[in-house]
Amino acid sequence: MKIGIIGAGATGLTAAYRLAGSGCDVVVYERERESGGLVKTVNIGGEDLECFYHHIFTSDLDLIGLIDELGLGSDLLWLTPSNGIYLNHRLYPFTSPLDLLLFKELNFWERIRLGLLVLEAKTVKDWRRLESITAKEWVLQKAGPNVYHKIWGPLLNSKFDHDAEIVSAAWLWNKFKLRGSTRGKNIQREMLGYLKGSFGRVYRRLEAEILKAGGRILHNRAVERIIPRPDGALEVSAGGQSEIFDRVICTAAPEILAGLIRENQPSYAADLEKVRYKANICVILELTERLTPYYWTSITQPDSPFVAVIEQTNLLPASNYQSHLVYLSRYLDATDQLFHASQEKVVELFIAYLYKIFPGFNQINLKKAHLFKARYTQPVVVTDYSRIIPELKTPVPNLYLASMAQIYPEDRGQNYAVRMGNQIARCLLEG
Repeated sequence: MKIGIIGAGATGLTAAYRLAGSGCDVVVYERERESGGLVKTVNIGGEDLECFYHHIFTSDLDLIGLIDELGLGSDLLWLTPSNGIYLNHRLYPFTSPLDLLLFKELNFWERIRLGLLVLEAKTVKDWRRLESITAKEWVLQKAGPNVYHKIWGPLLNSKFDHDAEIVSAAWLWNKFKLRGSTRGKNIQREMLGYLKGSFGRVYRRLEAEILKAGGRILHNRAVERIIPRPDGALEVSAGGQSEIFDRVICTAAPEILAGLIRENQPSYAADLEKVRYKANICVILELTERLTPYYWTSITQPDSPFVAVIEQTNLLPASNYQSHLVYLSRYLDATDQLFHASQEKVVELFIAYLYKIFPGFNQINLKKAHLFKARYTQPVVVTDYSRIIPELKTPVPNLYLASMAQIYPEDRGQNYAVRMGNQIARCLLEG
């Protein structure tokens, strides 16, 4: 088969790797100048670093298996992070069950109820019973209003903006389940995985294997249209050139596929556009000094312009990057003015708030700032999301959709993107 793949992110490259390795003639289209999608990298201090923060969990077996298969397993590090939470203008440790028990922003019974809510998530057998209620309703019912308004409400708002109150409890349940699975038998310690030299190495290795198997990867080549032909083949138009394929896999957001096939499938295109995404802006600060004692600090202040402070060099040594590195992340609608603001304006806004959280912060310690933006980073998982989630097989014969939006009930992440790539490749190979 001759197969066209739209998107050279984790799903697209994994599918291309499997299909090319099975003898298929594969062409991958990527609108950016490099592969990797949300795992693209920037070089800082001689070391590659993901433009958007990444780590993996001990339960991410699909990605771990791929890393081993590609000969990179010996470079996968397992590290113990420390986490914090910024609430009511104070910074608290928030790593272990003991930290929760000592968390003074909640009374004793609220702390117990919050802990029980997280533990209960591990015992849920059928997530579908949570799908029709909102995360807000679930937390209010299980842990009470103070827990919601002080912790989960602000965190949901910072993740989903004005859609926070329609997000399904199934989404939050999955977060609890996933983080609980990283602790194993020792509930006091969480283990996170990171690949020496960045996860970008995985996707560069996949690229090499695809090319070795005879596949092609076309960068700076945005697909403009997909045209069904009478014989069942599909014509892909990109960069003023067209090519004919037996099968086509789109790994981009459903909204992007809608724009490619609207002319021939207007009704299906309208269905695809029911799935909405949040965009993300992420600032990386290169500092001369350590900023926080934590790897991950959740920010629950409603006036904060960012949701989290992730200090990469509290997970890995600062010497790797010749700097102390801090991510500042914000999710928002693509229509938000901040998403279109200049790097200067975004960095200025973010740094101004850093002074509120860390009074000892001094801008003189800032060596350099980097700003990265991505339009499609977080599907909005509304209640009864399974009713709008697209199928892998589209109504267009021989056209498939394999996107982040279809990973549900799991949430986005490299592991599930790799799993989706394996799944769609099997689907095509098995007919």
